Amino acid sequence: MNKGKAKLTRQDGERLFEGLPPAKAKVSSRPENPFGPDVSEVAKRADDESTLWKDNLITLPVGLELPKAYASTTALREGMTRALSVKWVREGKDEIVAEFPEGWEAIRPKSGPVELRDSAGRIRAVFGWAKDAEVRLLPRYSVESQANGSNGLNSVLVRDRANGNILERASTWSARAGTHHPEWAKLAAWLDARYPDHDDPLRYWEDCEKNLHG
Repeated sequence: MNKGKAKLTRQDGERLFEGLPPAKAKVSSRPENPFGPDVSEVAKRADDESTLWKDNLITLPVGLELPKAYASTTALREGMTRALSVKWVREGKDEIVAEFPEGWEAIRPKSGPVELRDSAGRIRAVFGWAKDAEVRLLPRYSVESQANGSNGLNSVLVRDRANGNILERASTWSARAGTHHPEWAKLAAWLDARYPDHDDPLRYWEDCEKNLHG
């Protein structure tokens, strides 16, 4: 038989603290940090703030080359907002930051202007880095010349820049003729008849038509 001291019952233990004022209980799943906010909470706020920075923010020159359908830079920017879902974030003296749809990016090749490409990799605009540079939006359809090997002859054609397809082609002619190719006007009329708004770079592209008429 154990002759040691008898164990205190729970009731005996509670009687030891009778008369003492009750302490305010604070239920918490983690110990209180006397040094300020919990580290995980600070990290969470940092993660929330980091979402403010977008991968598709692109810096452009302030200037815009105006297509025929637009009377001012303001009108063209508003058109880009409607047709391309562009958001204008902030503007400086020589440049402006815009948020483009997911997947758009500006690529600077080894030579030539910077290329603004959409999520499918198609060039939708070009611009330089000079202070007076302008962004030139590219239409979906264009009349252009194409060299035919090294024989000094060119073809004039209508190209669909959305997929690279050639829609119409004229006969070959001297490359030195340039836009004076005798069938250039003929192909331009062909394009005017089928796509009357082809000079507007915010028309006929799938994303633009969906945003404007969807």
